[in-house]
Amino acid sequence: MSIQQIKIQSLDDLFRCIALSSLLEISGWPKPGNVHRTNDFLDTRFEHFIAGAVAIQPTFYDFCKKIFEVESKTNTSYDFVNLGIFFYKASKSMMDWQNGGNVILGHILILAPLVAAATLCIKENKKSSIDFKYYLNKIIEGATVNDTILLYKAIILCSPGGLGHRGKYDITAKESIDELRKDGITLKKIFDLSRDHDLISREYSSGYNITFEIGLPYFRETFREFNDINIAIVNTYLKLLSENEDTLIIRKSGKKAAKRVKKLAQDIVLMNGIASKRGVKMVREFDEYLQKEKGKLNPGTTADILAGVIFCALIFGLKF
Repeated sequence: MSIQQIKIQSLDDLFRCIALSSLLEISGWPKPGNVHRTNDFLDTRFEHFIAGAVAIQPTFYDFCKKIFEVESKTNTSYDFVNLGIFFYKASKSMMDWQNGGNVILGHILILAPLVAAATLCIKENKKSSIDFKYYLNKIIEGATVNDTILLYKAIILCSPGGLGHRGKYDITAKESIDELRKDGITLKKIFDLSRDHDLISREYSSGYNITFEIGLPYFRETFREFNDINIAIVNTYLKLLSENEDTLIIRKSGKKAAKRVKKLAQDIVLMNGIASKRGVKMVREFDEYLQKEKGKLNPGTTADILAGVIFCALIFGLKF
């Protein structure tokens, strides 16, 4: 990612970017395989996603204010960010305010370190994307075992689909929390361990490589070319899907299915996505194909990463 400058000036600006990043991702149409404005799943509607996004905004507000008010100090471990507390509180708010189940746990996870890093940039009057990435990495590295335990509790609270069983530290096993505490498994460690079967874990483990090296440059370039926010959102979603096998699909339907979805996305990206008539037809056919599986071919993790891409574009000055 080239060096960019943060354009937002205040926490109020930041809160607008947080809300918009979730709402724009959810509203992008048509993002093939997702719940969207013209397609609901059996028990989960488009409106449930909107409700979930709105419900977590006060939790983000408290999260940012507390980070902003911590007294500046040198050689800090950054454990004061308390990512785990945020994960749990935001997840509870999301579940309390709608009946569609786990709708945006991925947004909560992918946005939290980005939002915390942006808060510190505003607090310390740092504008460069270099500073933003520095804080981002420090926040992830500084997260504690307690943050990991609260992450597990947040995930259990949301009961997401397709978790499966994965041996030691299996989130579905009762003894896992004791194992995490006993072995001193910090948030960075657990994401390092799970990076090969979860894209969000891979982002934490790699310093958000997909977001910064693939998603954000493509999003900005697409918006500059077409000056259309929906084209930028949907085409970036397709680009992300064309570069990585979606791990929610892998968990629900297997690696072969995820590879097939990735290949179909690659074909559509070559046709300029929804920026061309042929691409629009292909996207609609792609959506119909994915929707037939009733959520089993939903590239939900890709959509979550897209929310982080949009957030970064907004803090770096995107206006539409």
